[in-house]
Amino acid sequence: MKIKSMTRYLLPVTRYSLLVTCFLLLVTRCPLLVTRLYSETPKPAEIIDVPTADVVEYSNYDLSFRLHNTGGILSKMVFGVFAPINIGMSFDIDRIIGSGSNKIDTRPPAIFFKARIYSGGLMIPAVAIGYDGQGYGLYNTSTDKYQFREKGIYVALTREYLVPGLEMTFGGNIYDFEKEGVFGFVGFRYGIENKILFLSEYDNINSTPENRTNMGLRLFITDNVDVTIAGKNLFKGPESERIAIIKYKGKF
Repeated sequence: MKIKSMTRYLLPVTRYSLLVTCFLLLVTRCPLLVTRLYSETPKPAEIIDVPTADVVEYSNYDLSFRLHNTGGILSKMVFGVFAPINIGMSFDIDRIIGSGSNKIDTRPPAIFFKARIYSGGLMIPAVAIGYDGQGYGLYNTSTDKYQFREKGIYVALTREYLVPGLEMTFGGNIYDFEKEGVFGFVGFRYGIENKILFLSEYDNINSTPENRTNMGLRLFITDNVDVTIAGKNLFKGPESERIAIIKYKGKF
């Protein structure tokens, strides 16, 4: 009788322990599984114009072609020469696409450098510093400056927030040490597996009229090729711009 009585009380306890164990396994393992699902999405070194703390990995390279509304093509090459360090250059050719009466213009090449100085942790975001001398938009030949100035020297911090696959980047840059001062930027990217990235950024944060909102989508066609379609300087009427970026990734 005593054994039966003890069994009667032990069974609920055993069931309760089993339920608690299953719940703990569900809580601890499900986020890991979801994270693994979304971690397949590649982490690009930039959103649209905003740099991230990610870099092109060692012995890899990125070759991109940006088609913009002046009929030009901006080519950019970035090489992972060391584990956390990238170097590269960009070259802009204007009016290469369009009517035959328009003269093709070329711009001086711009240099690129980026170093990830901290890979990030549980609470602290990854950190990268760099220099990008490439501007965008219309080019003023009289001043030798682009409509949208280059990033110059910058610091970028990137970390995953709230849900797996959602990453936020924020930082600051300076391109003119005499007049313009420091500018800020913030950007978001949300990836679904290795198929698509939703892109959004708020750039050139300094004085309100000059702030820029950019949004777009990045489609991963193959493991080596992705295509970005984006709108730049949105909500500014005729100042807004549509661009397309084709990128190829390889090893050397």
